[in-house]
Amino acid sequence: MAGPYREDLENIFHYVGLVLLALGLCMAVPMAVSLVAGEWCSALDLFISLCATVGAGNLLFFGLRPKGRITWNQGLVIVALSWLAAMLFSALPLYLNGHYASYLDACFESMSGLATTGLTLVHDLDHMAYGMNLWRHLIMFLGGQGIVVLVVSYFMAGSGVAAQLYVGEGRESILPNVVESSRFIWRVSLAYLAAGTLSLGICLILEGMAPVRSFFHAACLFMAGFDTGGFTPQAQSVFYYHSLPVELITMAFMVLGMLNFSLQYEVWRGKAGELWRNIETRTLTLTLLLTLGLVLAGLTLAGTFSGFASDLRRGAYQLVSGHSGTGFMTVYGPQMGARWGDLALFALIAAMGLGGCSCSTSGAVKAIRVGMIAKDVKRRVRKTLSPSSAVVLERFHHIRDYTLTEEMVSTAFLVTLLYLGLYLLGTVVGLFYGYGLTASAFESVSAAGNVGLTTGVTSWTMPTLLKVTYIFEMWAGRLEVLAVLSMFVFLLGLGRRR
Repeated sequence: MAGPYREDLENIFHYVGLVLLALGLCMAVPMAVSLVAGEWCSALDLFISLCATVGAGNLLFFGLRPKGRITWNQGLVIVALSWLAAMLFSALPLYLNGHYASYLDACFESMSGLATTGLTLVHDLDHMAYGMNLWRHLIMFLGGQGIVVLVVSYFMAGSGVAAQLYVGEGRESILPNVVESSRFIWRVSLAYLAAGTLSLGICLILEGMAPVRSFFHAACLFMAGFDTGGFTPQAQSVFYYHSLPVELITMAFMVLGMLNFSLQYEVWRGKAGELWRNIETRTLTLTLLLTLGLVLAGLTLAGTFSGFASDLRRGAYQLVSGHSGTGFMTVYGPQMGARWGDLALFALIAAMGLGGCSCSTSGAVKAIRVGMIAKDVKRRVRKTLSPSSAVVLERFHHIRDYTLTEEMVSTAFLVTLLYLGLYLLGTVVGLFYGYGLTASAFESVSAAGNVGLTTGVTSWTMPTLLKVTYIFEMWAGRLEVLAVLSMFVFLLGLGRRR
């Protein structure tokens, strides 16, 4: 292999090793919980996995030395490979614990957690050990903030490679320094974690749950809600609690999770007016209201529930859950697929495909791209109606004022088309295995948009190729496709140089 290309590989896998080191150290948290709870088998599973992950990380990080500054392309490949490596190693304790039919199912679960999707193939979740259940939610919390963001925040202060990795994970700069930006994300997330765990814990205690169990459930629900992940400690999702206060609190954190961290930074600085001026929040408000109207109309036409109050409670919750990319459910998946009607399901598919804000824990196309495309349509209509010599400009506000450019629009269109391609991929594979068009499209958009709502297609009995397809969709969707394409281009170049 050519010398320069070998240096590329050494640079890339050196930093992949650092990500694995950080991931392995995180396993100590659920292992400690298992030890305190007397769950010796789970503690052993986590200890074995911790040793394997830290060992592999040490081998790569200390065995390979980076040569020179890494390029932007290398940074994208590092991010893409880091997520695959994190999936493989975070799946180890899940598989060893015996709640998954195969290692592939455990990898599906870990990628679903890391990508904050929430689709699950777990067996007997209601009897899973506390430590292992916490690990499911912790990898989702890490993935929501970004596992590479974690490394940038606490292991790479002053490193020139930090910016490449930070942007490669689909983040935008909040502060002038990317390390400070990533640390701000973690500070905000941990502050919300404390507030969310406390509020949900008190709520569950008032509902009659034992204190220790209530705060465990509260922490898991917060991590899944704010990180728009969708995992829950119980198999029935949020429906298990039969609690309107729990639904309202989790809905509030889902909305926070779908908002841009830069926007939240401005609000924390006292600039609340940014909420009303920002193109993302305006677009998001409009798409939420439009899709909610369609969901309620669909439920009314189908006669799914007993009246408008029930339609609003169930419909609004599933809609916010889908649009934010969370995947919490207060209905049974098969019931939703059979009784909600095509109009309501179509509205949910549209909401899941649109997603939340950029630089948030939400996935899919993102509101800023939808807003820019809408602005471009408006500009073109105005241009058509104006004299041929007129120069028509369109402006928008996102933290600061911008003039819409052709490059912005073309990039928004490109990413949107890539997502549509991902949605189509899973739909075609689902149709190949005999699932209906609505069910296939719903599940594919849920996977690629990192949502987690299901009509019952996702289960441990589904075909292996469909599992692999959904894993790919969750991975590519979380990294907004570009990092994944960069990795494939890099691998093609590797093959040509041999």
